[in-house]
Amino acid sequence: MAAMSSYQLGANARKQSRLMMTLFIFSVALIAAVIASLASVRMSGDSINQTEQIMVNWQLFGLVAAGVAMVIVLTSVWKIVTMGGDGAKVAQALGATDINEITGDPLVTRYQNIVEEVALGASIQTPQVFIIENEPGINAFAAGSSPDNAAIAVTRGALTLLNRDELTAVVAHEFAHIRNLDMRLNLRVIGLIHGLMALYVVGRILMHSGGRGRKGGAQILLIGIALILLGLLGAFMGKIMQAAISRQREYLADADATRYTGDPIALAGALKKIGALSQQGANKVRHDELEEARHMLFAELSNKMSGMLSTHPPLVKRIQALEPGFDPEINGWPEIENAQ
Repeated sequence: MAAMSSYQLGANARKQSRLMMTLFIFSVALIAAVIASLASVRMSGDSINQTEQIMVNWQLFGLVAAGVAMVIVLTSVWKIVTMGGDGAKVAQALGATDINEITGDPLVTRYQNIVEEVALGASIQTPQVFIIENEPGINAFAAGSSPDNAAIAVTRGALTLLNRDELTAVVAHEFAHIRNLDMRLNLRVIGLIHGLMALYVVGRILMHSGGRGRKGGAQILLIGIALILLGLLGAFMGKIMQAAISRQREYLADADATRYTGDPIALAGALKKIGALSQQGANKVRHDELEEARHMLFAELSNKMSGMLSTHPPLVKRIQALEPGFDPEINGWPEIENAQ
């Protein structure tokens, strides 16, 4: 029963992710059409009949729409290229340490063995392995645009507080992100949001340079205002869609992790320990860089970003998808004695 629900959950997550990306692309096309309309529509007056007609310069419409789309696409591509896809570089930038620099630690040896075992079960090559030292909470992330340059990292707290099965489940969750190319998807969405923000910049330029007594200045001013408003609105809607996609991909990674390990209870156990730490206020991070990459992490850092902007599903719902009978009010959270 658990396996069937995992497959259903995975299918639903993939369907929702495709829908969100389609809506995002549609919103980009809609913004381009609105700006092109403002630039190409003219009111033509008839002095004899004292009437006005709406005239559309379709050639100008096409050029402006293509120009707006080009700005978004080129800026998005530039952002994606500059961010790069090397998982090891991303992990190091987020404060993680390569395990090859750590010797004589049995917890690290256990972790490395788990990564190799899960890689074999997931049928992908072993990624570079990192540890986020001085982080007593339980968390993890995967980085890299493809399995060929992927990296995986867990916190020191995950090594010390999780048993072998639970740590295996968390590692499997991150492997699911790698296999499903979630980092590549997220990178593309970030690029699109950056492209939409470029419209805001162009609008500011037009606001400052247009409308100063020159012909068509009022229309340039109007286009500038529209670019600012639509750029900000588009970027905000993009963040909402990014968060929605991220929530679905978290469900999908949970589902895939249980298929790799065959043990949904172990993943639920890791999430329960995160819930227990959160109740104690002990699952915060010390590295500021991790705050900026909160969408990449295994667990939500706090409940401040709730609702549409939350990048993770509610913790209890994730647990209930794996262990349907769980109720924190009835079952409670596990006790963690050595949480710091």
